[in-house]
Amino acid sequence: MKRKPDGSVNIKVLSNGTEVVIKKIDGKWIHQKKYPNGYVDKWGNFSQKGRGESSVIGKSGPRPELRKLCHGVGINDIYISQFTKTKVYQKWNDMLSRCYARNTQKQIEKYIPWDGCSIDSRWHKLSTFKEWVEHWEDYENKELDKDILVPGNKVYGPDTCLIVRPIVNSWFKPNVNKNGLPQGVSFINGTGRYRAQINLIGGKRTHLGYFDTLEEAFDVYLQKWKEQILVLMEQEKDVTVKNALIQYTNKHQYSLTSMLRYANINITNLNKQIL
Repeated sequence: MKRKPDGSVNIKVLSNGTEVVIKKIDGKWIHQKKYPNGYVDKWGNFSQKGRGESSVIGKSGPRPELRKLCHGVGINDIYISQFTKTKVYQKWNDMLSRCYARNTQKQIEKYIPWDGCSIDSRWHKLSTFKEWVEHWEDYENKELDKDILVPGNKVYGPDTCLIVRPIVNSWFKPNVNKNGLPQGVSFINGTGRYRAQINLIGGKRTHLGYFDTLEEAFDVYLQKWKEQILVLMEQEKDVTVKNALIQYTNKHQYSLTSMLRYANINITNLNKQIL
């Protein structure tokens, strides 16, 4: 039997009006179904939603008003196939989650460090966020940061954010450990003392000592943390990010109180909880 060339089509119409199309593309027969209301299903080139003569395309077409808002505010106005699987979309959606996802207890606990944060209205639109992100070099392998340009910043936006290497971002995240203590400090049960430790640039975890008070442990951690920021500056190749790091260290006043406030931790409640 002679093989049919690419582009060959076999069509069959079912009793419900569904048009089954089998088309040969690149040597393979591709199965599609075209329904009476005019949309092609997942085997087609797009997924169009609507009835009758409606031109609605939904997730792959020109009708943004038909899409649900992401976390109540985000507008996905990008109509590129599979774009929701890209790094740009993930950055945008993660940002929205940190600011507005508070529907479950798990989300409330997860995003405590970002309580009170919001997003510049310009970035409610995915297209605007996408344009800003894509001007950064190697943006797909970097992360969004809101804390370096403006210490204590609570607003994500083009005037307050940077795209930085993951190692840089990890040093400025408002992290707390599982016990609610500030980053770098843990409480040792049975001894009543605090341990300070830090992951040095390069990944080596270093023990900094045991201390009688939270303030003492954190102060030692903070001094070592400052040293590591200088290492980050030396390694940084992006001029914008490097200048921002220099300005951050010049402007920001480091203290236990400021760092705990930055991470939304109340030191009085923290001491009560430990005791």
